[in-house]
Amino acid sequence: MSVKSNNDGAAGGPRRPAGWRRAWPLAAGLLAGLALASCSDNKQSALETAAGSPAATDVYTCPMHPDILRHAPGDCPVCGMHLVKKAGGPPAGAARSPAPPVAQTDPTAVVPAPNEQVLSRVRLVRPARTAVAETITAPGAIGYDPRRFENVAARFGGRIERLYVRYQFQPVRAGQKLYDIYSPELVTEQQNLLFLLRNRDPDDQALLNASRQKLRLLGLSAAQVRAVEQRGQPQLRLSVYSPAGGYVLETAAPAQAPPGAGPGTSPAPPSGGQGPGTAALEQAAPLALREGQYVERGQGVFQVVNTDRVWARLQFYARDVAGVRPGMPVQITLNDQPQAAPLRARIALLEPVLAGDAATATARVYLPNPGGRLRIGQLVTARLATAAGAGLWVPATAVVDLGTQQVVFRQQPHSPRLRAVPVVTGPRSGTQIRITQGLGADDQIAENGQYLVDSESFIKPVADVQK
Repeated sequence: MSVKSNNDGAAGGPRRPAGWRRAWPLAAGLLAGLALASCSDNKQSALETAAGSPAATDVYTCPMHPDILRHAPGDCPVCGMHLVKKAGGPPAGAARSPAPPVAQTDPTAVVPAPNEQVLSRVRLVRPARTAVAETITAPGAIGYDPRRFENVAARFGGRIERLYVRYQFQPVRAGQKLYDIYSPELVTEQQNLLFLLRNRDPDDQALLNASRQKLRLLGLSAAQVRAVEQRGQPQLRLSVYSPAGGYVLETAAPAQAPPGAGPGTSPAPPSGGQGPGTAALEQAAPLALREGQYVERGQGVFQVVNTDRVWARLQFYARDVAGVRPGMPVQITLNDQPQAAPLRARIALLEPVLAGDAATATARVYLPNPGGRLRIGQLVTARLATAAGAGLWVPATAVVDLGTQQVVFRQQPHSPRLRAVPVVTGPRSGTQIRITQGLGADDQIAENGQYLVDSESFIKPVADVQK
């Protein structure tokens, strides 16, 4: 028995009306159109609501966390910084965070000016008018005492026959030989003295004494002059001795040999003259002066530096110079030996000029240096206590140094805003700093001004003519 297939229904099942397959696509299309129209109406309604809401058009973000987006001013939930208005609004397709309700009378809803910060969880302090013993701190370095320099200059021209010092900073004793020199001028003066002795005349005693005096002025000692007279022969080499004990420094390159001096007498190049030599290498290098080279009359050959007494050259800022006077006690700490007991001394001289772009004045302090404990160039820090004076003192953290000027964040009258205003500071005492200009005793300022400086702010201090 065969069963007839029917396209309008399964065998034995209910019979569907004819044409139902043609009606189903039309019904599905109608339902999709209705859904799309509903979504379009909802989206258009949302866009109209957003366009009509002023808060939805402004987007605020955190300078340090740009993923934080809000529709009203406030604080970053991550770091607590103030949210700033983002130029251009949110990017296309970006998800917006729900805008928290903001009252129209909330003062924090006002966007601050570039030179202002809205007060929010900022600790404020008032300047304290009190008398505090001020401590002035000044950096410095150990240097040579120029009064301990002894110059060894050539009193006559001649040729170096022998050197007894070979390198920079070679230690010498007072009376130690430095070099032997041959001088035609000196030989001629010795021959004149011997001629007067051989042809002595009672009436020529004054002339004989003048010849001896001239040899003394040329550098011969009284013993050397007597030795010439006793031998009856001129001394071809004259020894030059160190006038003091200390370290030898070469002061000048040797002069060119005179014409006809013969080969092999040209001066050697000064130490460090070839290649990129540093000052340390020059000090450790051999002397430029060589045996057989010539020096001129009056030319500086050596300097003997005595370091038993040295200087500390201290740099005081211009704002602190008014409190520094010669004779004031000062404590000096060696930067590389902070645990050592500070050296105590007194200001010997305050130079009356400001040096360099930093506008600092140099003060000199003399320090004894037995055993060479203090090294030339060693960095030090000096502390000088001045008399207590009344003034306005604020925490040092409240002052922001911009390089060219210093500012504090002061609260505006009857306003929660903080404005950056320039101030003039004085000496420090511990964690406090004195304000000499720019603030009043009734002003309130941020205790830590650094917290109010973010990566997108540029501080533009506003001068207050009333302060």
